[in-house]
Amino acid sequence: MNRNRITSYFLLSLASAFSYANPATQFEFSNTNHGTVCSSNADVWLLGGELKVDAPISLNGKAITRESKNISSNTVASLNGTPEINAQYLMTNSIGCMKTDDPIALVGAIASLYEKQHTMLSSTDIPTSILEPELPVAPAIIKDQFETKTQFEARVETLREERQKQIANIQQKYRQDVEARNNKIRALQADANLRKDNLENQKLQLVARAFRDVMGKPIVTATSYDAENNQMHLLFKASNQDYQRNIVLNVPLEQAREVYANIEQLDLSLIYTYNNDQLELVNITGKYNKNQFSGDVAQSQYQPEALTVKLNDKISESAQPQIEMQNPNLIDAFEVDSRLSVTDKSAADELEVLLSKTVPAEVNKSSWFFNLSIENYANSDQIAYARQSGEVMSKVATQVLGVPERHVYELIDRDATSGAIKDKLRLMLDNVAEGDTVYFYYNGHGIPAIPDNDPYILPQDKIPDYITDDPFFKLDNVYRTLSNSKAGKVVVMVDSCFSGATDGVSVIKGVAASRLAPKKVSIDPERMVVLTAGRDKEYSNMYQEKGHRLFSYFLMKSIIEGNRDIHALYQNVYDEVKSASFEMGDLKRQHPTISGNQTISL
Repeated sequence: MNRNRITSYFLLSLASAFSYANPATQFEFSNTNHGTVCSSNADVWLLGGELKVDAPISLNGKAITRESKNISSNTVASLNGTPEINAQYLMTNSIGCMKTDDPIALVGAIASLYEKQHTMLSSTDIPTSILEPELPVAPAIIKDQFETKTQFEARVETLREERQKQIANIQQKYRQDVEARNNKIRALQADANLRKDNLENQKLQLVARAFRDVMGKPIVTATSYDAENNQMHLLFKASNQDYQRNIVLNVPLEQAREVYANIEQLDLSLIYTYNNDQLELVNITGKYNKNQFSGDVAQSQYQPEALTVKLNDKISESAQPQIEMQNPNLIDAFEVDSRLSVTDKSAADELEVLLSKTVPAEVNKSSWFFNLSIENYANSDQIAYARQSGEVMSKVATQVLGVPERHVYELIDRDATSGAIKDKLRLMLDNVAEGDTVYFYYNGHGIPAIPDNDPYILPQDKIPDYITDDPFFKLDNVYRTLSNSKAGKVVVMVDSCFSGATDGVSVIKGVAASRLAPKKVSIDPERMVVLTAGRDKEYSNMYQEKGHRLFSYFLMKSIIEGNRDIHALYQNVYDEVKSASFEMGDLKRQHPTISGNQTISL
């Protein structure tokens, strides 16, 4: 995914001030509130990328930055062809105590890093993946020479039912474990989003942490005492950085000698505010034994300091751990293979033969065909013969319906990913002119999304349980996308029943209901007609004898045979599918449906 460049700016200014700030916008830097950047656990320096800073940085005396160049393009010199070039440094991966020629620049850099880390999940937070259990060894499904075809089919069906029972408990336990992990990830993501939303309220703490970690601890040295003004002049240094400033502390004359002699026992506290990207020293206090002394900020002569820091994209990309929901559905190839094993593969494809005898239709440049056919899913069961039916359907569109080859947008199997479907459908519809005809064919899993049973189509790369994460694939929205085009006529053919089951196999495994009644969808009643493979809780069947999907086979056969009136086409397909599915058994009954404008012709 392309991401816009993330740039963070921290303008840090140390300036003198007299007034106290609101405690909600200030932080303390002292011996008790200091950073631990030099500790052995300073994992903050595992940056996972490069950080741009304005000064070289060393780690225990060894340089850990490499020089780069920053070309300033917003100057007159740049416009004249002589751009101003500023020195930049790229900080590489490291750990420990860092020292820099410009510690304030590093404060800004680390503050921006903390800001980014605050809104991200740590890889240590992500629960480990649930190992997919091994399924029982699949039984042999080879026809014996002393076994009739009917006996073989009955034996295969028995084996399949026994195997389903074996896997049921394994699937249920696996689903429970995976869903528990996925729910933990959802909670972590929700927490990260909440932190992101509340980032403004946390900025002070993040800047304070960065300042303390960069500076380390305050080290104080007495330089002189002004007896006339009762002021002790001190030199403040940061333990981690080459950073020092003069401090003025108001110490009464009668206590000055003792404090001066035991200056290492003085607990110096510096109070800073952070508002609107401004860091400012507003108060100085010193505690010696039970005595507390105030500082003179105005006399301490802090000079304003500013910086601009850019956080490199590489950090944000690499620091974010890869978080993926696991698929709670166990995929058993035996479910499909056992059915295919009893299919006679010796016969030629009857539809291909019929097409070869058909006179090609005249090319109709005002017609378009979008073909979405998925047999081999990445995260769900295979759909037998979906690829074969999809490939032949494209030939029917060009040879029988007259759709130009250039107007056929075909996504089959692994090409039918979420991104490809969105991009290709949008691309095709952008090309559709006013009044054109659009044919849309979908041959794949239909998902009734729980709890409302809204029907969705399933791209090749999506996990069935999480299809609702992308509303684009909600059937209502797919139809609306087609209706919003300039097409004058939209013919939709869907070989999916949206009951959550295909060929008698539930798409979402380990749940109580294997077949659900999908919610009704809305279509354009004037410009659109929709033919689907079956009713509510029915599932779409394969047609083993012909090597196709049942609904698709009779739909294509009827079109090839010359049916152009949509109502006549539907009635023919309905009768054929109803009859063929009846022979497959009561549980496989399938009744195609039609909705929309039935006066449309192909």
